Amino acid sequence: MMQITQIDYLHEVGAKKKQEDYLWPVPGRASSRDKVFIVCDGVGGLESGEVASKIVAEYVGKELLKIPPSEVELPLINGLLEAARLKLVEYATLKSLSTDMATTFTLLQLVNDRAFIAWCGDSRVYHLRKNKILFRTEDHSLVDSLFRKGVLTEEEARSHPQRNLLLKAVRADELLPEADGHWIGDIREDDHFLLCTDGLLENISDADLLFLLHQHELGEKDLGKALGQFCLDRTWDNYSMYLIRVSPMRTVMKAGMSKARRGIRRLRTWLRGGG
Repeated sequence: MMQITQIDYLHEVGAKKKQEDYLWPVPGRASSRDKVFIVCDGVGGLESGEVASKIVAEYVGKELLKIPPSEVELPLINGLLEAARLKLVEYATLKSLSTDMATTFTLLQLVNDRAFIAWCGDSRVYHLRKNKILFRTEDHSLVDSLFRKGVLTEEEARSHPQRNLLLKAVRADELLPEADGHWIGDIREDDHFLLCTDGLLENISDADLLFLLHQHELGEKDLGKALGQFCLDRTWDNYSMYLIRVSPMRTVMKAGMSKARRGIRRLRTWLRGGG
């Protein structure tokens, strides 16, 4: 089993006029008891991006609470995304809106001693340990596909005029959304999972993230606060994240037992001195 030891979040408008990102659980309500975290980014330029991100995040999050964690697999997630897509169509019909609405999707679900990650679009999930990026989702975007093929450098990809062109998203007017999924079984004390929208990455490269991780490991920077400072007053897009620090339950229990033993030793020393 795993224990969540810290939860940080950002949910900022940036330089945009409205917030199209959505976090589930709602920011400020997440606790160490939660095992499901979702971050979505309504696609800019389309109708009601803020509606798409909220409906998809809330629907999938609430449905996962009803399903035994042992049943979590990618086909299940894609089925939930299709059901959420139909909710978007229902909403558009009810409100006489166009079905030209879409959102990205990222999911972290903690299942016993493992973590399941799913994503669709260019919002990302990272698995971080000390000063290493152990895993990073691949963006479903034209520019990221060109970067992976070696056509573009990371710097060129970040400033490319078509960097927001998505190859995948949860779109109301496209059947059967197709997320990718990944299981992580090697989880250690103080590992972090970062779920974030592309706005957070507007000014943060993987090299910057590695630097911040190193500073965090040295005790010189709080990682959650540092990520927010990188974006403050410099990010044009909405920027949102959940940063989840975890430890295997056996590590938490071992630390608790060690603390208890130290307390007993201090008590015995005090009693002997008092005698």
